[in-house]
Amino acid sequence: MPMIAIEHHKVTCLRAAASLLLLLMVLGCTNSKVVIGPLYNRLDDQMRGEFHKLAKWNETQIDQFELAVGTFHVWHRQEELPKYAALLNSIQASIRERNATMADDVNSWLDTAELYSRNVRVCHPVNFSYDLMQTLTDEQVNFIERRFANERKKNFARYLKYTPEERRERRVKNVLKWAGRIGLDFNKTQKQMLTQAMARQVSLRRQYYALVDVWAKELFVIARNQQAPDYQQKMRTQVNKLWSLLEDAHNEEWQANRVNWREFGFEFVKSLNYDQRIHASNWLKKMSKTINSIAKDNPSFKVGKDPKIGCMVGAPING
Repeated sequence: MPMIAIEHHKVTCLRAAASLLLLLMVLGCTNSKVVIGPLYNRLDDQMRGEFHKLAKWNETQIDQFELAVGTFHVWHRQEELPKYAALLNSIQASIRERNATMADDVNSWLDTAELYSRNVRVCHPVNFSYDLMQTLTDEQVNFIERRFANERKKNFARYLKYTPEERRERRVKNVLKWAGRIGLDFNKTQKQMLTQAMARQVSLRRQYYALVDVWAKELFVIARNQQAPDYQQKMRTQVNKLWSLLEDAHNEEWQANRVNWREFGFEFVKSLNYDQRIHASNWLKKMSKTINSIAKDNPSFKVGKDPKIGCMVGAPING
């Protein structure tokens, strides 16, 4: 039950769709396959690492999880990466010409990014691991619950170390740092635009931690009742709640933040000067080629043949 990995991945997905700028940079500071390829391959190792930290698993449980991870990896590589490449191509072609990008274009790009994020959530290995969850011993459930609680406490303590102003300043600096790493240096006006957008964003982190606390208590009540005839359905319903905790509980603020970053994305594209547009366009075009190349590699993972194990290449996504 890799819930810590799920929470981290969920936050990452939301941030990836927050603005056009983050979309451009989420893949890293270089677009070389020599760098991006190994980083992409290691994402599975991170998932495995979180899994193995959670408990002492038996061989059957490990084999089940490995098959789910391998199936997910091959699906994502072959099915989703070409879509990412096509999206980047669409963006690079549009921003290359001054005034060619309209607000509807930016909204379309971010709608597409959110759709791809949803696909990853639906096909995440956890959604195909309920048989595994039902084999957990009391000792394993207790250990996972303690680890999950400790991680939440550490994350909340880290959050409290900074004032709201300091957190905004850190986020601005991080965006500027990653932009600089791909050669997209913000001018004074663009820095001001970013700072203002960060200031307009409604912070929901404290609310998120409170919601996760309640969610986790409910989760582990369900997790301990493995003999219930509807155990797997209840677990599935509970896990699915995690993806949209803020959206469901604080929809007005969540939507306001979404609009805020979409508006920033459009204004940012409009503000790009000639050199910025050409550089960003060239960078995105090369990244698109890199992603397409990675998609064609044949990874050596065990892959399930049953849709109960994971999303299948070429099959529609159910969820």
